[in-house]
Amino acid sequence: MVDVPGHGKVMVDIAYGGAFYAFVTAEKLGLDICSAKTRDLVDAASAVTEAVKAQFKINHPDSEDLAFLYGTILTDGKDAYTKEPTTNICVFADEQVDRSPTGSGVTARIALQYHKGLLELNQMRAFKSSATGSVFTGKAVREAKCGDFKAVIVEVSGQAHYTGTASFIVEDDDPLRDGFLLK
Repeated sequence: MVDVPGHGKVMVDIAYGGAFYAFVTAEKLGLDICSAKTRDLVDAASAVTEAVKAQFKINHPDSEDLAFLYGTILTDGKDAYTKEPTTNICVFADEQVDRSPTGSGVTARIALQYHKGLLELNQMRAFKSSATGSVFTGKAVREAKCGDFKAVIVEVSGQAHYTGTASFIVEDDDPLRDGFLLK
């Protein structure tokens, strides 16, 4: 339970899937995930993110570098297994909106659904982005452990698009060709 300015006390779930996310149904914030303006969803998700960061300490069992909330994913609340897609929007970093349902977010959401008993191993779920309509699928394929925590290994798939390349050239006489260290 976190106190979210402008929204009051809101129950959120926090799950990890390569990054930590707070999950909350958009309806709990007075919004409809499918019809609300993106700006309103971003503002609400950002308020949740800031509230969680201020009121809750996140710990990662293996790496302190990963012990931070990356963003908030607002959902349609349809977490119980169904063949129909469940819709969400991922707001991360500095109020960026992911164009997809988000690979690490889908992974975390599947782990959360599995943990709550809403999804069984190898039950394929579809996740739809409210921002673009793109769809990812995913499933928990086996149980695992992360530190002392129960976990699942998740497979996620979706369509990606090639967006560019980069070439780096290092000249032999560059005195910093091996890099440098700032202390």
